[in-house]
Amino acid sequence: MAPRVRREPPPLTTGPDRLRLLRAGGSAVRPGERVEVLGAGLEPAPGDVAEALGLAVGEPVVRRQRRYVDDEGVIALSTSWLPGEFAAGAPELLVPEPLPTMTFGLIEERTGRRAVRRRDAVAVRRVPDEAAPFLDVPPGTPVLAWTNHYWDQHGTVTEYATDLLGPGRDLTAEYDMP
Repeated sequence: MAPRVRREPPPLTTGPDRLRLLRAGGSAVRPGERVEVLGAGLEPAPGDVAEALGLAVGEPVVRRQRRYVDDEGVIALSTSWLPGEFAAGAPELLVPEPLPTMTFGLIEERTGRRAVRRRDAVAVRRVPDEAAPFLDVPPGTPVLAWTNHYWDQHGTVTEYATDLLGPGRDLTAEYDMP
């Protein structure tokens, strides 16, 4: 009997992975992936977002929501929150279309504020009612949530993002060993 060859699942591309790919001079979307921008606009900051961005509850923030998909289904539902002041210098943030250099590149280009530090948190969360249709799961389904805070060279948070990872996706990491 021939040995079974285990097919490795495609790597799960997270926000930090997309930033790394972009800075390496490539595309932030891997071959076979596509991005669907579900919405973009200014909104009053909810409590958790205000706290993450160091703003007052209700201050204007940019909210961008995207869904990443490939041939196997939904990779992630990604929501980014940025200080509303960024919209004045980068009005594209408010347009529900893909950004060629993602939020990171656009903010750096327009403001000079470069993401230099990040904090990631991974937890199991239940899919909220409003997110379930975009993940193709029933509300309340447990999924991995990957939350990121990005700070600029001045120590100020420039983006707070949460990815709800698609069901059945493995969170993997590969590293070069020195």
